[in-house]
Order: sequence, then structure tokens, then C-alpha cells
Amino acid sequence: MKIEYINPFIQAAEDTFKAMCSVDVERDGELTVRKAGLSPAYGLIGVIGLSGSVKGAVLMTMDVGTGRKVIMKFLGETMITEADLFDGFGELLNIISGAAAAKLGKVHLAIPAVMTGENQKIHSVQCSPWVIIPMRFPEWGKFNLEVAMEEV
Repeated sequence: MKIEYINPFIQAAEDTFKAMCSVDVERDGELTVRKAGLSPAYGLIGVIGLSGSVKGAVLMTMDVGTGRKVIMKFLGETMITEADLFDGFGELLNIISGAAAAKLGKVHLAIPAVMTGENQKIHSVQCSPWVIIPMRFPEWGKFNLEVAMEEV
């Protein structure tokens, strides 16, 4: 996978969290590559498919506690329901992916899916490896963006 596909997601995450949640985001380590299957590091998982000039998927994962803090800030609420958490998390992933996709050409987004649970296993039939981008909110904790895509 080309690095030109990764940088738009990093920039979009930084811009989205700053604009929508008034929080800074920073990289938290080196990129790593996983060639087969997924076992996300955190228990709150959002995934969105990409199609068009590229095909693939994007995952955003963080622990549920961090996710609650992010979504409370995003929604401007001090208490949120599980439905709020899922809807808000999916919407943030959609905004990040949409901003990145706009820089990649003719890319269409699927509807995001959000799930929770430790030790989830996610299988992808894609040929492209997954590039894991470790990031963190200095105030709240760590999260990962994970991107797999290839040109069509």
C-alpha cells in the first residue's frame, strides 16, 4: 500500500478531533503492518468500507472508556447512552474517512459499523495488508486507525 493512502487518514483524524471535539491528537509510535486477519487492540471498534478508485476498509479502535470521553465531548453531553456512543463513534469515523477519501479521488464510503467487545476477531478477504497507525489523545488515552486498501 502506498504511503499516499495513509497520510490523508492521519491528517483527517487530527483535523476532525480538533474541530469536532476540541482535542489534540498525536501519533504514538511507528506504523506496523498486519498481513492476515485482524484482532483489534481495543474493545470499541468502528469499520467503514471504501470503494471506487481504491477499495478497502478503515478501522478505528479505542477502549470504551476513551470512546465515552471522546463522544461526550463530541456531543457536548456529560452523560451518554450506549446508542449515543455507537452513533457518535460511527459518525466520527465517517467524518474522518470522508475527509481522507476526498483527497484520494473518486472514493465512496459504506455505512460505518460499530461494535464492542474484547478479543474480537475480524477477517478481511482483501489482498492488501493492514497498516496500523497508533495514535493518542494526550488527555484521554490511545487509539488506532487501521487502513487497508489497493488501487482498482
